[in-house]
Amino acid sequence: METTRQRFEALSRICLNNWHYIDKRVLPFHEGINFFTGHSGSGKSTVIDALQILLYADSDGRGFFNKAAADDSDRSLIEYLRGMVNIGEDGQYSYLRNKNFSTTIVMELRRTDTGECQSIGVAFDVETAANAVNSRLFFWHQGPLLESFYRVSGRAMATDEIREYLQKNFEQNQYYFGPSNERFRKQLYDVYLGGLNEERFPQLFRRAIPFRMKIKLEEFVKEYICMEEDIRIEDMQESVLQYGRMRKKIGDTCREIEELKAIQKAHGDVEQKEAEQKEYAYMKSSMELRKMREQVAELQLKIGNYEEDKKRQLAGQSDLEQEIAGLEERSRELERQIAASGYDELKERLAGLNELIERLSISRAKWDQTTAKLKLWEDQDMTPNPVLWDIERFEARDIGEADLRRLQESLKKLNGEAEKTRRDLDGDLRQMNHQLAALDEDLKKLRQGGKAYPKEVEAARNHIIRGLQAETGKPVPVEVLADLFGGAGRHLAKRGGGLHGKQQAPSGGGTQVRQAGHEAL
Repeated sequence: METTRQRFEALSRICLNNWHYIDKRVLPFHEGINFFTGHSGSGKSTVIDALQILLYADSDGRGFFNKAAADDSDRSLIEYLRGMVNIGEDGQYSYLRNKNFSTTIVMELRRTDTGECQSIGVAFDVETAANAVNSRLFFWHQGPLLESFYRVSGRAMATDEIREYLQKNFEQNQYYFGPSNERFRKQLYDVYLGGLNEERFPQLFRRAIPFRMKIKLEEFVKEYICMEEDIRIEDMQESVLQYGRMRKKIGDTCREIEELKAIQKAHGDVEQKEAEQKEYAYMKSSMELRKMREQVAELQLKIGNYEEDKKRQLAGQSDLEQEIAGLEERSRELERQIAASGYDELKERLAGLNELIERLSISRAKWDQTTAKLKLWEDQDMTPNPVLWDIERFEARDIGEADLRRLQESLKKLNGEAEKTRRDLDGDLRQMNHQLAALDEDLKKLRQGGKAYPKEVEAARNHIIRGLQAETGKPVPVEVLADLFGGAGRHLAKRGGGLHGKQQAPSGGGTQVRQAGHEAL
C-alpha cells in the first residue's frame, strides 16, 4: 500500500518594502523549521511583526508589535512604517522616511505537493505631513510573488497601483483586494491556513511570540488546545506516548513494506532480465545459424561458378596451344628474314656511328674550352695581329694545320715574354714595397713628433751630444738647425746643409752655445 505525502501550505518567501529600516528585501524560508538568529537590533522582531500583520489580518499592531523583543513594548504601526529610530538617551527620535511613500508586505505560500503558489499581502500609503496612513489595502492573488517585487520606477507600488495591476493581469476569481480585512482573514484561515480558528489562533500565536513558559502545562492545554474543561493530563500523556509508539511502528512497517516492494521489484527486474537474456541468446543462435547457412549457400554458388569457369578455360586451352605454335613458327620465319636482310651489319655500323658522335661531342667541348682561353689573348696589348687573326680562324673552325702550329709557336713565345715581364714587375714591386716601408717609418716618426733626416745627420747629432756631455759633465741639448726654421730648414737639412757646432771658450773651459734658445746643428 503506497502512502501519499500530506500536502499543506508552506511559507516560502516574504517581500518587505519600506518596513521599519528595511527599504527592500525578499527573505526565503525553508519548508520545515526556520530559525531567526542575530544580535539585538538586527531585525528579528521587525520581520516577525511583519508576519503578524498578515497572519492576524490586523494593521493596528497594538498589543503585539515588538513583543518578541520586549513585553512592555508599545510600538505603533506608523513608527514601523516611517522607520522611527532613537537618536539620544533622553528619548529623542527621528524618522528614516520624511516624504510621502508606500509600504508593501507580501507572503508567498507554496503547496508542498504540487508546488502551486498563492501570495497574500497588505499595502499602506503614508502621508508624512499628517504622520498618518492615508489608505490601506489587503489583497491576495494566485501565483508567486511578482517579479517586480511590487515595485515600480524604483519605489514601492501604491495601493491604487496594486489594484490596477491585479485587475489588469489576473482573472476575477484569481485575486482579491479591499480595505476591509474580514474577507481577507476568512480566505486566509479557511483556505490558505487549512481551517484555523479565527479567535484562538491569533491568541495562541501572540502568546507564542514572547513565550516564556510561565504558564502551567494543564492551563496552557485548556486555554489554547482543548475545548473541554475536564482534562486529565496523565491520560493525554499516555495517549500521546501510545500514539508515538504506534506512529513509530507504523513508520517501521511502512519502511519494511517499501523495502519488500523494492526487493519484489528488483526480483521482477532480475527475472525479466534473465528472460530477456535467454531470448537474446536464442535470437543470437538463430542469427548465427542463418548467417552460416547463407555463407554455405554463397560458397556453393562460388564453387559452381569456378567449375564452369574451369570448363571454359580447358575448352580454350587447345585453341591457345595451336595459336602459340603458329606464333612460334612465324617468329622463326621473321628471324630468318632479318638475318637475310643484313640487319646485324647495320646494327654494328650504328653502334660505331654512335661512338664516333660521342667522341666528336667530347672533342667539340674541348675545342670550345680552348677557344675561350685563346680569346683571353685578344684583350692583351702585347698580342700581335697575326696571332689575333689565327685565333679568329680557330674560333671559326677554319684553321689549317700549318696555321695551328704557327699559333702554338706564337703563343709559346708570348708566354715567355709574359713570364719575363712578370719577373721584372715582381722586382719593381719589391723595391716599391721597401720604399713604402721607409715612407711608413718616416710617417710614423712625423706623427710622433720626430723628423726624418738622413742617417749621417742623426749620427753627427749623436756624436756631438756625447762629446758635449763628456766635456761639460752634464747633458747638453743639441737640435738640428732645420727644426728651428720649420719646413725650409728641414729641406736644407735633407739636402745636406752644414752643421753648426759648438764654440770653444778661450781659457775658461766649458762650451758656449750659439744662442737661439738652445744648441743648434
